[in-house]
Amino acid sequence: MISFDKTGKRFGTLDAVKDFSLDVRDKEILGLLGPNGAGKTTLMLMMGTVYRPTSGSISVDGFDVIKHPNNVRKLIGIAFQDARVDGILGAFDVLNWHLKMTTVLDKEERAERVEQVLRAVDLWDARKKRTWLMSGGMRKKVEDCKVLAQRPKIAVFDEPTAFLDVPSRLLMWKMIRELRDQGSTVIVATNMMDEAERLSERVAIVNRGKLVAIDTPEVLKGRTKGGEVLELTVDDGQEFPRGLLTQFGEVQDVTQNENKVSVYLSSGRLLLPKIVETLTTGGIKIQSVHLKEVTLEDVFLNYTGQNLE
Repeated sequence: MISFDKTGKRFGTLDAVKDFSLDVRDKEILGLLGPNGAGKTTLMLMMGTVYRPTSGSISVDGFDVIKHPNNVRKLIGIAFQDARVDGILGAFDVLNWHLKMTTVLDKEERAERVEQVLRAVDLWDARKKRTWLMSGGMRKKVEDCKVLAQRPKIAVFDEPTAFLDVPSRLLMWKMIRELRDQGSTVIVATNMMDEAERLSERVAIVNRGKLVAIDTPEVLKGRTKGGEVLELTVDDGQEFPRGLLTQFGEVQDVTQNENKVSVYLSSGRLLLPKIVETLTTGGIKIQSVHLKEVTLEDVFLNYTGQNLE
């Protein structure tokens, strides 16, 4: 369906995307997980023909984004991270105009489609309210609804639940799944762990413009050594003696980011007292201890060496 082949994008001396290769499967929900500035939006804008790749290639349903941009644009709908709506228009008119520009629906069909999605996200009563008077969450819903109403072959959502409360987030995830069930291939760019894990069938971890890992959330977590993570906070400035812990056979890896230490291990509950005793005897001042199962955030830290913020 969609193929990135050694794709790169440079702005001046900055490589926003570098040597990025990925195939997106037909009718899947793919999560692009990474911090702000990782290159997720740049990837989507290149795929949508807004940016021209500096190197490599991108094909969408067999069409090269450089050679056949008009064919590509007909297939894609993008809900941007920051709502791009005409502030003087109400939600109904924004969506109606979007459908007029992107579909072949007649006036009655457009009105029916718009009413359907606005009722679903609880914006029908506010359909005539000018969007510049709306809250950030309401405007974000309108932006997402542009793609939900369009029902394109390829639907792209950039941070779809930013500014939304918990019930609205759950509802938006449900509607995105329904869009996939109707036949759309969906790409969700996000920096939210729970969104990537609960919504995506596969997760592509992006860091500094590069693809560092891709698979299902469960497989990614299963690849992380140990299965459990012991998080330690130690005094600032202390050099952590990694060798004190790697002597234990259950400890698979130890990483440190400033005063935060992550110990990847098995049998954590049994080993915890021994670890604390060993570190204390070795002169390490421990401020806090937390044992947990591996999460996607741990996967991201394991692959990139940094927390997702």
